[in-house]
Amino acid sequence: MKNSAARRRFNVFVAVLLTVVTLAVFGCALWYGMRQKPKRGIVIVTALLSGGLVELKDDGTETVVWDPVPMEEFPIQEVLLPDGSLNMSTELITEILNSFENGILDVLDLVTGEDGFINALKVDKNTGKSVRNIKPATSETDSHVKYGVLNVYKQTYDSMVAEYGDEAEISVFNYDWRLDNAENGRLLEEYINSKGYDEVILTSHSMGGNVVSCYLARSEENRAKVKLYCAYAPSLLGSVDALAYIEDPMRLGDMLDIDGIKSMLPDAAAGMVGSIVETVLNDVMAEFIRGFTSMYQLFPSPYLMESAQYSHTGSDYMITIDGEPIETREELIEFYASRPWAFNEDGEPIYVFQKEANGKTRLENFFDSAYVATDAGLVHSTTLVNTVYFVGTGISGRERATYITDADGNIVLDRTYNSYDGDNMVLVYSATAALGPDAPDAYVIDNGSHGPVGISFDALLKEKTFEEINKVWTK
Repeated sequence: MKNSAARRRFNVFVAVLLTVVTLAVFGCALWYGMRQKPKRGIVIVTALLSGGLVELKDDGTETVVWDPVPMEEFPIQEVLLPDGSLNMSTELITEILNSFENGILDVLDLVTGEDGFINALKVDKNTGKSVRNIKPATSETDSHVKYGVLNVYKQTYDSMVAEYGDEAEISVFNYDWRLDNAENGRLLEEYINSKGYDEVILTSHSMGGNVVSCYLARSEENRAKVKLYCAYAPSLLGSVDALAYIEDPMRLGDMLDIDGIKSMLPDAAAGMVGSIVETVLNDVMAEFIRGFTSMYQLFPSPYLMESAQYSHTGSDYMITIDGEPIETREELIEFYASRPWAFNEDGEPIYVFQKEANGKTRLENFFDSAYVATDAGLVHSTTLVNTVYFVGTGISGRERATYITDADGNIVLDRTYNSYDGDNMVLVYSATAALGPDAPDAYVIDNGSHGPVGISFDALLKEKTFEEINKVWTK
């Protein structure tokens, strides 16, 4: 009897012990497996003008301040076609106007009214700071602008979630595209670190490439996390267009294709639109955009000037003055810093042209902030990670600018010259960090315009992007 009871107690003890050991082994294996599986993220970095911005009110609420068309489902990929042309039907224009309670009058108020975006988004050009309490939209923002203005990156986001949502966290990183992109690069670092990602895949569009470049240049730790960077139409070495827009904001009408929009409207409406645009660009927009630090940071950089984009012979130079080329970094920086818009009303340099501790202007320091010192010399940060440059070509865009001295002795922009070696806003050597269109990491999209090579994800970008992701990630 005693032996039987003892045997039962022993069997219970063995069973409990085996259960505990089994659970412990299983728990350790599960913990080890979870610990071994990296936390992955795919971060979509927005472009100039395309990131959603909100204003923080005193009561803690948010108000969207940059949302030019209040339509929840704006068909941006249907409107901006892969070749860069606009597909604006009369029905769509009517729908857009109807989305405003008072039609065209509300459109004008949205732009120039007391609470319109121009007043809301003003930047103090002497400090480089926002005048009002503006912040980028986040995933918690109760508006579609969390996917970018007009839902521009919603297609990218949805396609990424459908393909990789089970193994990675997908997010859109909006940043304040008016301000210093070196600081935006730091904020991207802060965002990725806050997420705790062990591995990250980055995509960016246009000026988002400058933000990512600054992020990558900040540390080897940042670069080590990046398994793949897909740079869609990046403006890595700047754009001649940015210089042209600062010199003459009326040229923004070309970028907006105002003539194309007017041609789709009745004569009376077309005349009103033309008058409004001219007033806004001449009287309002010039001062508005000249406060943006980011616009100056998009100037064609010394690295673009020195690249094989130009033959550096004859008239093939990036900028000439009275027929004489600007050939050195020092000449280029000095030229930028001497322009009338580089100074405030008191004759003092505005924020981006003020000098920092090393004696260089903030602009020159920004141009260098995307570069890393290596044993091989100074190299662009994107070349130190697995980067694929998505490059649009075959679309006419500004490549050179010529200045002349006028009768009053002032140096003024005479004209710009176009090239098909780019996507109509970014030249190929800028989009490839000076590597050129024949570089192994360049994915060339013929007849690819700047906007679509960034937002037409399913039509132009998905196949190559997923191919590259699948090389570095196994499901």
